[in-house]
Amino acid sequence: MRAGVTTSLAGDFMLAVYLDGQGRVPTYRTGLDFGLSGAMLMQLALDGLVRTVDGHLVAVGAAQPRDRVLADVFVRIQSSRKLRTVSQWVRILSGSAHKRLAAALIAERVLVRTPWRLPLPTEAARRYDILCGEQYGAAVRSLRSGADDRSVALAALATACGVASRDREGSECETMVRSLSPTCTQILTAVAACVWPVALCSWD
Repeated sequence: MRAGVTTSLAGDFMLAVYLDGQGRVPTYRTGLDFGLSGAMLMQLALDGLVRTVDGHLVAVGAAQPRDRVLADVFVRIQSSRKLRTVSQWVRILSGSAHKRLAAALIAERVLVRTPWRLPLPTEAARRYDILCGEQYGAAVRSLRSGADDRSVALAALATACGVASRDREGSECETMVRSLSPTCTQILTAVAACVWPVALCSWD
């Protein structure tokens, strides 16, 4: 990966939350696919490319993101013939989010795909090796820092998916989230609403 290149918010979520520190994808990952799709939408919102109108997510302007995955998502929203709510987009995009983001990180030489290893472990299976430890470390620091809207969004998404940071009190998280735009807040609410039924089913 070239020096100075950074991942998107969704890329950071995948490195710091979706994968464990060894590049494994937990077989039990309640709601994290919704976190990935929410992160893509929040990146577009932070960049001023989407906003909510009466609960529906709409594209703003014609400029496209430089990131290919985000550009595809933006075009999909922009060209949709039907207005969809934030929750609908979170669900729609979640199905392909892992595959598309992994492909992008592999192309940028942040990750490399590794074969399944037998016998498979009970808790998690190795999927990737992390090639760029510096990028992984930056994503983890961003998750914990709360220094800007991007890191606040990352931590809030993790919390919405039930992976709350141990370094921060709940009241502090709420204060930080209030600093985000209304569109980002609605995306967070949608992610949490999508995750909750999945979490309930996992308790049965």
